[in-house]
Amino acid sequence: MSEETAAAVSPIDYGQLSEIQVPLEQAGSVFARKDAQGRTPIVLVPLNPHRISNSLLIAGLAILVTGAVAGGLMNNWLWFALGAALGVGIVVFGVYRSFSARIPEATTAMLSRGGQHVKTVGPGAHILPPWFAISHLVTQREIPYDIPAVEALTRDHVRATVDTLITLTISDPARFVYNISADDFDAVLLAACLDTIRGTVRRLATGDIADLTNRETSDLRQTLNAEVEPYGVTIRKISVTDARPPEAFLHSRESRQLAIFHREEQAEKQALAQRRQADAETLAQQQIIAQVERERAELQLQIQQAEIRKRVAELDAETEELRLSNTEARLRKYPQAAHYELELAQLEIARALAGNSKAFLQIGTADDVLRAYVPRRFLQQAMDGEASRVEVSDGSGESVT
Repeated sequence: MSEETAAAVSPIDYGQLSEIQVPLEQAGSVFARKDAQGRTPIVLVPLNPHRISNSLLIAGLAILVTGAVAGGLMNNWLWFALGAALGVGIVVFGVYRSFSARIPEATTAMLSRGGQHVKTVGPGAHILPPWFAISHLVTQREIPYDIPAVEALTRDHVRATVDTLITLTISDPARFVYNISADDFDAVLLAACLDTIRGTVRRLATGDIADLTNRETSDLRQTLNAEVEPYGVTIRKISVTDARPPEAFLHSRESRQLAIFHREEQAEKQALAQRRQADAETLAQQQIIAQVERERAELQLQIQQAEIRKRVAELDAETEELRLSNTEARLRKYPQAAHYELELAQLEIARALAGNSKAFLQIGTADDVLRAYVPRRFLQQAMDGEASRVEVSDGSGESVT
């Protein structure tokens, strides 16, 4: 339904509220269901506002006249008395019923006297004088009112469709009944709702239309209440049942959302890959640092070992230097003992060679030959160790052999 078509809807084409006329006794059942046209009755005009049963009055008067005529014709006062008693009783019963009024549940009765409003009474049984007429019965129930789909231009000039359901109550029955009829109020309410919804849509961007279903509607309710308050009506609730932009816009928006989702997914994947790469680089750096630390520890250990070896070599050198110094000093002090030591070493070598028949000795000088070929008897004596032992004193009290 276009904007122009929606504005042209009338109660005849789209009526939802009605005012009906039925006897007061049927009011309870009438308010509980829709009428033949599917409209909701909100106001009832009783067919017998004064509650006097004309049928009982007519019957009582007829019986009274019949008894009087019969008694006169038959000259029998018994018939007259019987007819009078029965007729008066029926008339009294009819008048008595006019003092009792039963108002159905969830309705309010409007009382008038001489065509002027007197007061309102609630549901239940009431004793009312017959000159107080029940002019109208007004429902107290909450009335659902379905607003037809409204097509209106948004702030960015895109046509959107909005479906709305409102709930209203008649808070002031007298003001409603005496200011407007149900059919006219139907048209006024429809026009006010359409105008308010179109104004709301014009203030929104197309992308915000779909959010109307979840949006707080207190501002709409206040606007509509200002429109219907002069008629004694209060808007209780406004529900936006459906709000949608054109299908092309929805498809375009869905495509944009999918594109955004894909971009976000790609960004997340890229961020994850970057984090993984950063983690791998961090791990590699940690491994390199650990390897450098190990190598540095090994190098420090090698340096310590080298220093230890150097220190040992220095100690050995110092020891050897001390030994040689001591030896040199002793040689200078005891030169003859050194000569004896040399001779003894030569004798030991000759002894070893003499005992080995396969040994071959290369001698460079004559002196060496003389020293090598010592007479066997002298060697034998040296080997025996009895005749060739020479004791040499080194001056320290020890003997050297």
